[in-house]
Amino acid sequence: MINKLFHRIKQLFQIPSDKIISNAYRIISVDENYQNIAKVYVKVQATGKATIFDMPVSELYQKKWLDNFSHEDVAHIAALYSAEQTNNLDLIKRFPKQTAANRSSVISVGILFTTFLILSNLAAFKIASFGSISFAAGLIFFPLTYVFDDILTEVYGFKVSRRIIWTALLANTIVFLGTWLTIYLSPSPYWPHQQAYATVYQGTFRVFIASVISYFFGEFANSIILAKLKVLTSGERLWLRAITSTMIGVGIDTLLFTHIAFLFIIPYSGIWQIIGTMYLLKVLYEICALPITYHVSNYLKRTDNVDHYDVKTNFNPFSLEL
Repeated sequence: MINKLFHRIKQLFQIPSDKIISNAYRIISVDENYQNIAKVYVKVQATGKATIFDMPVSELYQKKWLDNFSHEDVAHIAALYSAEQTNNLDLIKRFPKQTAANRSSVISVGILFTTFLILSNLAAFKIASFGSISFAAGLIFFPLTYVFDDILTEVYGFKVSRRIIWTALLANTIVFLGTWLTIYLSPSPYWPHQQAYATVYQGTFRVFIASVISYFFGEFANSIILAKLKVLTSGERLWLRAITSTMIGVGIDTLLFTHIAFLFIIPYSGIWQIIGTMYLLKVLYEICALPITYHVSNYLKRTDNVDHYDVKTNFNPFSLEL
């Protein structure tokens, strides 16, 4: 019954396609204290800006305001206005909340983020070469996790990115433990590839720990810095924000991983040589991938009508609150 009502409201307020809506504003949330006041208030964000202000629904329910919102937000405003006018405030609680976290695009980008993280760790066991430069094959895939992290943070905000970072870490841990377990299963006498299989997947526990610690600090540093810089720059100069956050995040990641994985195993001068080479290649990778970051971020902002600013965000990396 409720869903039919909302569907009907959307139909009544559907604006013809030949009329262009500027979407200058978007609805962020409904004031949770509406039951204690006579009017229903919502938080409104100026599109592409960190400006957020409170507005009563009764004032938004005017053509001069409605023309500046998306179809979805117009339907939301109409339902809230109807609930206020009929004094049926319980209807507000039942209104389907559309948050950044439950957009289908978040799932898609999150899956890609996780995929490239796992792929980079599986490929890390092969040492490839380009001319005189030798590098772990995982270097081809790992920088893409920073690209997707930038996109998630830029469009949906730090809280969504934080949840994806933790989910990817869990998935990576499961894959590592799963492949490690299969190595020690007794091979069939008809399968002669046990040694080759073990050589590929038998990553040392030390390398795994190095990967987890460096990933944790690097990805969170990247996401937090990007989110804070977005507010400071009012959403301008994404290229500068993405490069700055990546340079710091990748720097932390590379320093931690190389030291934890290779300290006391190879000469210390060799560790710094690896750090310099890996860091330079990762930063150059990010710069080359900037067109992808721009195009995907802008596309998702348009299609999902989301452009989150972490104005009052709790940046605690251990919280999973959305």
